Amino acid sequence: MRKLLFVTLLSASCAVGGDPGDNAKAGAGLGSDVDSTGSPEVGILARVCAAGTTTSGVDVSYYNGTIDWARVKAAGNEFAFIRISDGTGFRDPQFTANWAGARAAGMVRGIYQFFRPTQDVAAQADMVIAAVGTPAPGDLPPVIDVEATGSLSPATLASKVRAWVDRVKAGTGLDPIVYTGKYFWRDQVGGPTSFAGNALWIAQYTSLCPDLTAPWDTWAFWQYSESGKVAGMSGAVDLDRFNGSLDELRALAGGSGTGGGGGATTCSSATMAADLPEGVCVQAASDQKWYQCEAGSWIQQASTTGCSRTYAWCQSATLGRAVPPRTCVQPASDRVWYQCNGTIWATPVDAAAATGPAGACAHEYPL
Repeated sequence: MRKLLFVTLLSASCAVGGDPGDNAKAGAGLGSDVDSTGSPEVGILARVCAAGTTTSGVDVSYYNGTIDWARVKAAGNEFAFIRISDGTGFRDPQFTANWAGARAAGMVRGIYQFFRPTQDVAAQADMVIAAVGTPAPGDLPPVIDVEATGSLSPATLASKVRAWVDRVKAGTGLDPIVYTGKYFWRDQVGGPTSFAGNALWIAQYTSLCPDLTAPWDTWAFWQYSESGKVAGMSGAVDLDRFNGSLDELRALAGGSGTGGGGGATTCSSATMAADLPEGVCVQAASDQKWYQCEAGSWIQQASTTGCSRTYAWCQSATLGRAVPPRTCVQPASDRVWYQCNGTIWATPVDAAAATGPAGACAHEYPL
């Protein structure tokens, strides 16, 4: 990524499938550790170091090419933020593969969207909601990547960010994470205090601890380099740290889909192809009956009342019947592939790779 203080970013819509032509991945110019004169600056707050243990991770887009996620995990990376799109104009062609690959490797994963404030805010948010659905254990809150102004005033830009955050929270039940840079948030967004309750992912490339801006006095994630080297990935890689232990990371992700974490008991679900935490109920693909994870075992339930989270079959109008989670269907209505994620019909689905938001397709039903 280029070392810029404030990047002039494209505000016009891009054709679907066309690269926007700017380096619109996380950190495109936000990570500079100097002010507009080129000099280091202390900032509004003192530098904030981690409270203790940190956990390593990466953030990726199609710029990183094909990724060997097993090697990335083996190299000590426990989480990955994965780009879904640049606004509504460019859907990242590697998202589906990366989303499924990170989970298959046992990594905590999170979705991020490069936010274009002059494009339809609701459409951008809905793209994220559709991809995430009801977040599964091991999924971090969605991220809004705030680093484009669209030539809007700080107040207008802040209102657009607020609309995205509120809509994604309503659609997923999670408070989104805000990704930004100190100078950008302070000067281009105006440093609004209403986002104090949202976790911060700060971009700052420095050998020191990151320097924050209001309203935050701590950070959850820190993108500390844009030029790292990681086994399983080619070229320069964005490197990140979580401000806490792996158990604390898993707790933020609603419990780990990889098992363990905070001493929690998990149950392995063939229906969801994941280890699920205590209290979850699943409508099994094998017999359509409900089971709840209790003390490491699946206990058959008469109902789902009292379950902390449920994964159910989805009704398909095209097939005229219900199908189990992870089933992929191409409906007659719009010919777009969808996958049952245990809560809703979610997209995108890579029919060629037979993967969707919930992982590998358990069954495929093309037109």
